[in-house]
Amino acid sequence: MNDVVKRGLKKLIAGALLCLSLVGCQTPTPADRIAKNPAMFKALPIEQQALVQQGKICEGMKEDAVFLAWGKPDTPLTVGEMGGKKITRWIYRGYEPITVVNDSPYPYWGPYGWYGYSAPYISTAYIPREVGYVEFVNGRVKSWLSKPAPQN
Repeated sequence: MNDVVKRGLKKLIAGALLCLSLVGCQTPTPADRIAKNPAMFKALPIEQQALVQQGKICEGMKEDAVFLAWGKPDTPLTVGEMGGKKITRWIYRGYEPITVVNDSPYPYWGPYGWYGYSAPYISTAYIPREVGYVEFVNGRVKSWLSKPAPQN
């Protein structure tokens, strides 16, 4: 098998593995969380049930309702107390794609030894960013901010 075929086969296998890993990483929806936690959903007031099904939250919701609507936070923080009331903030993060140009000026190692300078190549990297937060006072939603997903 020549080198071109080997490289092509390696790329094909790597691509197939990437596709399989992405299929397994689908983000759960409110419907998924409701299906896994029916008792938690039924305990909510009717008006909150309707919002949760749409992935929305409102002031006064408990943490269970926010979990069903938005999911588990990436960072739950106990911010502190104010006037004897416990303040908690749930932070949600997403990943923003950025384009990276790699134009390394250094020689590189190849299958037959050291080569000259590599040609520039473009790849995509993902940087974490805050996409929203919910602030609770004594376990109930007081404020929240949902930032829009990045546009490409």
